[in-house]
Amino acid sequence: MSAEAQQRYTAVAIVLHWAIAIAMLLMIPLGWWMGDQIEDGVVTDGVFHAFQFHKSIGLTILALSLVRLGLRLANPPPPLPDHMPAWERIIAKATHWMFYFLMIALPLTGWLFVSAGWSVHEDEPLVVATHWFGLIRVPELFGLPHAAESVRAGVAEASLNVHSKLAWGVIVLAALHVGAALKHHFFDRDEVLSHMVPGVKPPFQTEAPPKNPVRLAILGGGLSLVAIALIASLFAFAGMAADTGANAPQHSSTIAIGEPAPGAAPAAPEAPSAATPAHPNAWRVDARSSSVGFAFVYTDDINGAQNFSGRFTSWRADIVFDPADLPGSSANVAIATASATDGVAMHDRALPGAQWFDAATHPNATYRTTSIRHLGGDNYRAEGELTIRGRTREVALPFTLTIDGDRASMNGRTSIDRRDFDIGKDSDADDSISRDIDIIIRVEAYRAS
Repeated sequence: MSAEAQQRYTAVAIVLHWAIAIAMLLMIPLGWWMGDQIEDGVVTDGVFHAFQFHKSIGLTILALSLVRLGLRLANPPPPLPDHMPAWERIIAKATHWMFYFLMIALPLTGWLFVSAGWSVHEDEPLVVATHWFGLIRVPELFGLPHAAESVRAGVAEASLNVHSKLAWGVIVLAALHVGAALKHHFFDRDEVLSHMVPGVKPPFQTEAPPKNPVRLAILGGGLSLVAIALIASLFAFAGMAADTGANAPQHSSTIAIGEPAPGAAPAAPEAPSAATPAHPNAWRVDARSSSVGFAFVYTDDINGAQNFSGRFTSWRADIVFDPADLPGSSANVAIATASATDGVAMHDRALPGAQWFDAATHPNATYRTTSIRHLGGDNYRAEGELTIRGRTREVALPFTLTIDGDRASMNGRTSIDRRDFDIGKDSDADDSISRDIDIIIRVEAYRAS
């Protein structure tokens, strides 16, 4: 081992160190931001893609960390200064190995969480396939999407809890690590900081070491790529944050909900209301908590059956609903077909195309209710006409409606046969994608006054 190698880490180790460190520090605020959006019920395109971005960077960190660990085992690090007491040496070595543990365990727990395919916020299945930067399909761990729902829910909750705790561990350990490095450089005035920071020499060193062109090329090229990746990531993050609510025409949706007098039962749909219905109250749709989603199954010879879910990020609904006058209630929904997304770049590019939604020719899908029935309690059933790609079919939508003070919540779910609307019938993926497509509706509203 040369004298230079003894004084510094290898150029590749330095590049990997800074790439992993910057990526992990970037991921923590991104993770917090995503968590806040989900807690607030924000389900826009920007948030959806932020999760895919977060997963892609996390898997990259895992791969780079394994490479870094291999190099660490093959190339012993520079020796610690002779003046360091034994207790400080033990802490320094323990800190380094704890970092390796966090660098590998943090993305692994995240991978385990998304493999479970379960929303801990909604306590229901939520399988979204992971594609590394939209290029490579990442398999789920341990076949979790096919496990019992109780298992998936337990794994999701436990792994997410551990994942968040490990993130705090990174923050604490990074602060201690940086503080120790600065202490060595400015107070102990030794060579510890110079081992890993290019261009920094030990305070006691008066002459610059001889330059190694190969080492300089690796450091310059590698750190430049890290800087470019950081800038690109920051721009991508800014774009995702800007997309929160950007494609949300549900702001222009209208909803009016009337409430019967206390103790009065809703009128049966077969019997028209004899009295003039009370004027419905005006409500406003909460765009952040409302969504029009879809789910399907993709099957191939390699991965078997995989569940996918997505949403339309641009839609509006005009709803008049009075439990005391169901015959006079109605809903008209318009959905921008070009806004369909499931977070997989290849899919998002294909969905608006002629083989699928044909958004250029048929920019909107519509649903218009023809009747609404009360099934008892908070349960209702709407009958209506769904039009996609110019084809209209009768579709029933069972839903629940609950009103709690100034908040109203509507949740509905139904299933359609996509070939009824010529969706994907001429595509090469027609045989791989399930004909039955689930439609999931969620509308949250609050009183306008």
